[in-house]
Amino acid sequence: MSDTHAGRIVQEQMKSGSNCCQAVIIAASKVFDIPVQPDIMAAASMFGGGMGSGCSCGALTGMIMASGVFEQYAKHPMGIKLSQELHDQFKKQFGATCCRVIKSRRSSLANIGNRACIELTSKAADLLIKEWEGILDAGTLASINNYSNIK
Repeated sequence: MSDTHAGRIVQEQMKSGSNCCQAVIIAASKVFDIPVQPDIMAAASMFGGGMGSGCSCGALTGMIMASGVFEQYAKHPMGIKLSQELHDQFKKQFGATCCRVIKSRRSSLANIGNRACIELTSKAADLLIKEWEGILDAGTLASINNYSNIK
């Protein structure tokens, strides 16, 4: 399991009932102290378990959704290309972006419960945090409290 701040938040959230997409968003928002509106979390509720169909991994979807929220406060140098970069980093680290494929590559024992998903989601949150470190700095975070950067 991830022993980072974001990883611990993911673990707590998923053990409390959040899905992988929600857990990534919550962890990243807490690490960077960025508010996430309830409607974002409601939307994220539909992305767990590969959108319920086993397709795109919810942890990856959460990384991209969180990046969209963060873009309101600080522009990432990659802009819209960040989505592709996150996708490629995720695929490189986990071997696939499809929830069903990722699970099929695990042992049967690893798929009991959601421990393997919690571990993957923790690592996905760590990837996201690493991508945004230095971009979401203290100056940016200070302006968040007054929501002056929201489009």
